[in-house]
Amino acid sequence: MREGDAVSLLRRIANLFHRPRLDREVDDELQSHIEMRMEDNIAAGMSPEEARHDALLRFGSRAATKERVVGADAALRIETLWSDIHYSLRILRKNPGFTAVAAISLALAIGANATIFSLAKQLLYERLGVPRAADLRLLAWTGTEEHVAVHSIWGDYDPLPGGRVTSSVFSYTAFQQLRAANHSLEDLFAFNREGMNATIHGTAQRVRGEMVSGNYYTALGVQPILGRGITLADDEKPGQGTVAVISYGLWQREFNRSPAVLGQVIRVNDTALTIVGVNPKEFTSAKDVQTPADVFIPLTMQPLVSPQPGRTPPLFDPNLWWVNIMGRAKPGVSEAQAQAALNTRLNAIVRATMPVRPHEDLPQLQLRDGSRGLFEQRRIFARPMAVLMTMVGFVLLLACANIANLMLARGTQRRREMSVRLALGAGRTRILRQMLVESTTLAALGGIGGLAAAYLGRNAIPKMIENSWEHADLHVHFDWLVFGFTTSVTLLTGLLFGLAPALSAARLDLNRGLKETTQTSTRRTRGMGGAALVGFQIALSTLLVVAAGLFLRTLTDLSSVNVGFRTGHLLLIEINPQRTQYPPGKDVAQEDRSSLRRNAGRRGRDSDPGGLHRR
Repeated sequence: MREGDAVSLLRRIANLFHRPRLDREVDDELQSHIEMRMEDNIAAGMSPEEARHDALLRFGSRAATKERVVGADAALRIETLWSDIHYSLRILRKNPGFTAVAAISLALAIGANATIFSLAKQLLYERLGVPRAADLRLLAWTGTEEHVAVHSIWGDYDPLPGGRVTSSVFSYTAFQQLRAANHSLEDLFAFNREGMNATIHGTAQRVRGEMVSGNYYTALGVQPILGRGITLADDEKPGQGTVAVISYGLWQREFNRSPAVLGQVIRVNDTALTIVGVNPKEFTSAKDVQTPADVFIPLTMQPLVSPQPGRTPPLFDPNLWWVNIMGRAKPGVSEAQAQAALNTRLNAIVRATMPVRPHEDLPQLQLRDGSRGLFEQRRIFARPMAVLMTMVGFVLLLACANIANLMLARGTQRRREMSVRLALGAGRTRILRQMLVESTTLAALGGIGGLAAAYLGRNAIPKMIENSWEHADLHVHFDWLVFGFTTSVTLLTGLLFGLAPALSAARLDLNRGLKETTQTSTRRTRGMGGAALVGFQIALSTLLVVAAGLFLRTLTDLSSVNVGFRTGHLLLIEINPQRTQYPPGKDVAQEDRSSLRRNAGRRGRDSDPGGLHRR
């Protein structure tokens, strides 16, 4: 784009906000000039028709004249705004102490708001890293506490008001039959998240495993960055698909992002699996956005990687509800129609595959937004995020009040300057705009610092809440939405703390301002807006101090709770024995023997062995 075209575009954008008023003013001005020219022509001996024709020819097209005037007006506004910004920077540079204090205060407050907003966005609003995530629908159901699957749930199960319950798990049999009869959504796919033991390069570790149906990758539209995803052929027969797709994080941690990872064998729950693909970095799973699964394996491998000794494997048990089901909205089919059709089919499946007692009711199927997976974090983090956003918002308000008070006090030293500018012909609107531009420029300096602080500290809170037996995989995304939020907060902040000083400067009495000295103006200003701001500061500071005190008191009380045993020298161990080798009963005996051996080995060396907590 040429420079002239860019200037013309900026002018047109600027004119959008004032075009109707400007058009009226130009029309009135042009009409007056035409009438004056007609009067001169008539006085020179022309007829009224000739006088009007000559006047119109002289001034040319009315539309062209409007464009020239509007363009010149917009250019003048842009030039004036740039002059105001340049002048504001010079004023701030002349007062480095005030500028530094104000900018740092704003940077801390805006940075805190941007950090909490980016964390809340990640936890509550971030969508799955898949194409067309908004089209995903999660199948769930509701029922009374006497529903048919009350004793067969292996997954999420939450109470609802009115004595009802809800869940999003189904039997594998129900999934197969729902998928076969589905005409309401695009292809249905299933998945289940479970903790698993993995042996990689001879080292055992705990990983998050996700068992998925063979159409999982195609339905989600996810293409691995290396190799391939799990296919229908891998999921065709139980125990046949001894393949695995690993996450980007596991590939980075254990294989140093080597392309040679394809074809390597890892053991998951003592089952050998061949790595056939690596997921993209942005893809976590269909379950949620925050905690990516490490290993993806076919659902039909469940009897091998997650056996249930002494009972029917969940894959073949129509009474056990344990898999989550998703699909995509189908064009031309409303959500109500899809939900009604799937609910009818689900009821028929339940009656055909499960015994339904007279007092038991059938689950009522629902379609929910699946763009954020199961979205379990809403229940956990919605209220804490709201509290944190409110608190940092109060901190920002307090910073605005502090800087507004500083600018009011500083404005008393500039009353004579403003009086001189008014005496030289500057309008009060011009003074008001200059003061607001100055406060916005100062806020912009703080906003830049706050944005940098938020970017550097975006992952600090997730690091604080991680535990010692799981690696932290929550990475807060710093995208254009966070940048837009920070920019909006910065502009609003500049207007908030700059409005009172700007109005004070615009209402200045010209004669009194020229006669006053700095001392007299300072004494007079102390009784005006400054007192209200000081009162607001005190009230807000008291609120924040009380809230902080209650928070610290809660932490103190939690740290002093008597848990019933000595917490010093505590060792936390998580043991997950293989179910095939240690069925129920044998696993407890093995753990008790291990505990006795550990305690016996320490009894002779340590007079105060502490405690052992098995989880």
